[in-house]
Amino acid sequence: MKGKIKKIVWFLIIIAVIVGAYYFFLVRKKSDKKMEEAKQEEISKSDLIIKELADKYQAITGGEEEELTYTIQAQERFITDKPTLFINVYVDDVFNRDGKTFIRFWSAWFSHNNYVLELECNKKIVDKILAQKREDDLMYLFDGEYAVVANIKEVTKSEKLELEGYIGDDDINIDSSDVFIAKGVCVDVVYIND
Repeated sequence: MKGKIKKIVWFLIIIAVIVGAYYFFLVRKKSDKKMEEAKQEEISKSDLIIKELADKYQAITGGEEEELTYTIQAQERFITDKPTLFINVYVDDVFNRDGKTFIRFWSAWFSHNNYVLELECNKKIVDKILAQKREDDLMYLFDGEYAVVANIKEVTKSEKLELEGYIGDDDINIDSSDVFIAKGVCVDVVYIND
């Protein structure tokens, strides 16, 4: 009788393990599928916004996909007869100069090129930027928050020097900055929650 009870207990334990494992993997698979769908929806949403902007303004994309070394390359890429679409940029500053309002955008840290967009903007665009809630922490610096369409009129390279050093490192490097400065007029701005 003891042997029969032992077999039944083992049988129930094995059944419980199989059912538990099946349930665990089934629930996990559904959860992973939902997360993947949500991620795909978010990617599709930002891709759709970018495509709509490019189509609406017949804009060419900025310097996100190819590395620009010299100012002439950036000038040829940004100064065209069509508006230029910059993606994954964040707002650095909003300011007035000579009775006009400007917004300064920086390229995202993971961009192939370092550039600053200094764009004259109308009140509607400035209000759109000022109304956007900005995160309290510094993590917003690492997100490409906006897609910007602009008519670029001038591109230069920063004449500033860059200091680079690390804690515990005796070397400090002084080098010219590799940041391109593109100036022009902002056509449209859309916040992308990346």
